Amino acid sequence: MLSRVASHIYWLGRYLERAENYARFIDVNFNLMQDLPMDLKEQWGPLVAATGDLELYRKKYTGFERHQVMFFLTFDTDNPNSMLNAVKNSRENARIIRENLSKETWEKVNELYYMMQTGLEKKSLEKGRPEAVLRAG
Repeated sequence: MLSRVASHIYWLGRYLERAENYARFIDVNFNLMQDLPMDLKEQWGPLVAATGDLELYRKKYTGFERHQVMFFLTFDTDNPNSMLNAVKNSRENARIIRENLSKETWEKVNELYYMMQTGLEKKSLEKGRPEAVLRAG
């Protein structure tokens, strides 16, 4: 029993850490792009390569357009490492051991999950600046 709970706590943290790292990764890259020419696309390819998902990305997309890369890394349900899937997996681990978590922990994980779902539904990255999604929570 203790081993099962420990395992779910471990994975809950790992998935949240992955989502946070992706958000930071994208945010830094987005801010670096502010100082570069608008038509420069070379900045987004290495971002996908650094995540280890280049092969998966190339099966689905051609080129490295900003909106495609950002969607792939944040909301793409076909990408098992996307922020959305990481948050879903984290929430599932939290749900399984909910009785062992503090009320605040469960509420924050659940809140993040619904924020990501809302972002997907509203296509948050396509409208305006992505900082609202990447820095929320």
